Amino acid sequence: MSKFLGTSLLILWLQSDWVKSQQNSAQQQVKQNPPSLSVTEGGISILNCDYDNTILDYFQWYRKYPAKSPTSLISISSVLEKNEDGRFTVFHNRSAKHLSLHISASQPGDSALYLCAANTCSLLVITLKYLITMLYKRN
Repeated sequence: MSKFLGTSLLILWLQSDWVKSQQNSAQQQVKQNPPSLSVTEGGISILNCDYDNTILDYFQWYRKYPAKSPTSLISISSVLEKNEDGRFTVFHNRSAKHLSLHISASQPGDSALYLCAANTCSLLVITLKYLITMLYKRN
């Protein structure tokens, strides 16, 4: 059984269509790639997300299992270049308008649909979220 698990493949699906967010009635868009990804168990999965407007300053990755609602996985604000939470790390390159989600030590339970979303927040909200995250990580 363990040999079977060690050689099994994980399939991570990305939303292939555009995921849209709204700000002041102007549509902003993010695009994810690749459309699907196969990873050997224990490997590293890298999912990418590009956006088209620098006004976007808060980014969220969601995971959706079949017949279930999406759940928040990890987020990052534009003031950060990296955010880690266990096996999940998100990198942000503001000048390239690019995000990447890295999943280390991939497991069969990681097989799901992954969604990248972008929005705008006030600087105060971003600062508070950053401070809460830092305080939480210290404890």
